[in-house]
Amino acid sequence: MSVNRLRIDSVKALSQKKTPEQLAMENEQLRGKVSALESQLEDTQMALCDVYELLVGGEQ
Repeated sequence: MSVNRLRIDSVKALSQKKTPEQLAMENEQLRGKVSALESQLEDTQMALCDVYELLVGGEQ
């Protein structure tokens, strides 16, 4: 049985300091990802509310 590595990081690459421009770009990318996830979460919450309303309305 072999081990499957999902991620291989280079210690040398991780030890290099990033420039402020690189950090700013990473922050913008992360903000975009967070925004997308927040949108998906809101859609999921609304769908769950719809399902709950259907269940409650179906019992009466």
